[in-house]
Amino acid sequence: MKKTLTRGVLAVACAAMFAVHAQVTVTQTIKLKRGWNAVYVEVSPAVSLDEAFADWPVKSVGFYDPASFLATRQFSQTWDSQGLSMKPIAMWHRGIPEASQIKYIPAGTVCLAFSTNDEQTVVSVQGVPAAPRMTWHVTDTNDVYNFVGFSLQPDAKIAPSDYLEGFDGNFTKSGFYKFAGNDEDASPSITRVYDTSKVSDGDVLLVATDTQSDWSGVLNVSPMGGLDFGSGSSKATLSIRNDGEEDRTVSVAMETSPSYGDVVLPRGAVHIRDAAVAITNATWSAVGGSDAPIATKRLAAGETWKIEFGIDRKVFDSEVKGKTFGALLRVTDVDGKSKMRVDVPLVGETSGASAANKAWPGGLWVADVAFNRIVVPDKAMETETGGTVKLRLPIHIDANGTVRLLQRVVAAGETAADGTYAYRLFAGTATVPTTAHVAMRISAVCLPTEMPVIEATGSEGATGQAGGMKFAFTVAGGGATSLLRHPLHPQHDGLQWDFKTPAPNGDVFSNYKGDVKPETFSVQNEITLALDLNGGEAAWNPEETKGGTCRWTLTNLMRQGPITLVGDMSIKRVSPQTELVLQ
Repeated sequence: MKKTLTRGVLAVACAAMFAVHAQVTVTQTIKLKRGWNAVYVEVSPAVSLDEAFADWPVKSVGFYDPASFLATRQFSQTWDSQGLSMKPIAMWHRGIPEASQIKYIPAGTVCLAFSTNDEQTVVSVQGVPAAPRMTWHVTDTNDVYNFVGFSLQPDAKIAPSDYLEGFDGNFTKSGFYKFAGNDEDASPSITRVYDTSKVSDGDVLLVATDTQSDWSGVLNVSPMGGLDFGSGSSKATLSIRNDGEEDRTVSVAMETSPSYGDVVLPRGAVHIRDAAVAITNATWSAVGGSDAPIATKRLAAGETWKIEFGIDRKVFDSEVKGKTFGALLRVTDVDGKSKMRVDVPLVGETSGASAANKAWPGGLWVADVAFNRIVVPDKAMETETGGTVKLRLPIHIDANGTVRLLQRVVAAGETAADGTYAYRLFAGTATVPTTAHVAMRISAVCLPTEMPVIEATGSEGATGQAGGMKFAFTVAGGGATSLLRHPLHPQHDGLQWDFKTPAPNGDVFSNYKGDVKPETFSVQNEITLALDLNGGEAAWNPEETKGGTCRWTLTNLMRQGPITLVGDMSIKRVSPQTELVLQ
């Protein structure tokens, strides 16, 4: 059972919600007949009730609070209900503020009012929508029915029991009632509503049940107040659960409007993906601002659908900061009998993101690798090694997407008069200015010093697409970092494997008898970094740390073929600087 806010706490929560979501408001149209009416108000008016009900032909409005029926049993020895802790109806009176008990109402409130007009009157209320939430109490303990509001698709008319499909308590089809009465000075009466009758959006019925519950409709949408990206978040998740008894198709549409914020939400600013399949490389899709569904899915009974929403803040003008934007998300039961509709806002605030940050994934990345597997020529499968070899590889991606493997890199710069520090990245044969302050130096001892910069070959970017990043280079037999330099000779002895016969030049195995070549041979190297895919990488949603696998293949070490070292790795962006000084 979820906790339900009492009236006092609820008023505070409403005030806070108005401050955050006030820019996304919708208008609900309501038909009031002569006499007593029970109306389901689906929005939270962003103004006081004096303004919200200014055009209604009513003198007073009562607001039903189902939380009043939830009494604690903490101090009860018999576990019996202690009765109501407060009155279930709070009153608002026109022109009598001292007699009114409430100033604001949350979305999903049942309003009880007497219309003084002789004819049916069409009124409206404007406010912030929210997902329905209901609190059900046991009728037998207090002889007071549950007030149930219906949030339906436009023009839908359905049987009451079809809307309540999946409710986890018991009620009878003949147990539906509605308000009646044309005497303003008398209490309203109730009349029976049979299941053959139909209900429309905003209608309210009274229902007798035997269960205390928080069932809120066949579609339970969370967060109740919608998605709030604030001023810095780029991702948020909308959850939709099928609380009905049957499978149903659920759709989500997004509506944009200039009235939903200080700035219009640009087309392509919103991205979505199915969170349930995101781990299997589901990519983000940009969505437009039309009324057409942006996502549709068939949900089994009890199934939850989680949709990740992303905001590309860089599509806004970089000079715009602290301005609100918004959209309306509409969730509907497409083919179920309930015809349920749930509206929630999507809101946020521009952050004034600098265009310079669009360079992701550009910058300096460092891969930490741990080799613990090997593939040898006579075996196709990877074999676990007796130990682990750890190393790190600095990798730079410039603004043009060029990927380079660096033997060493230095971040250095100078402090300006205003105290700011501006640094640059130095690699290759570049000399660091003597006046610069060195902030960071990274070296890869496993790479040849005579080749400090190795440009990628066959690279398909740094974001983890098929193929990953590949680097190929050859270390000459006479190179300073040759793996085969004999430990007893500063320079090669120039002999064959028998240490007697002079060795000919060239990397030709047929010139030698041994399986392992002499130290005069060169070694060909190929490094492949295969990054894990998850579809979450984008300039608007940068991932600074990724996992993956490194394969380092060495050729010409053995007559039989190449040897490949394999290990897991973690690659992290340590600098967004896309400029690299090479000479």
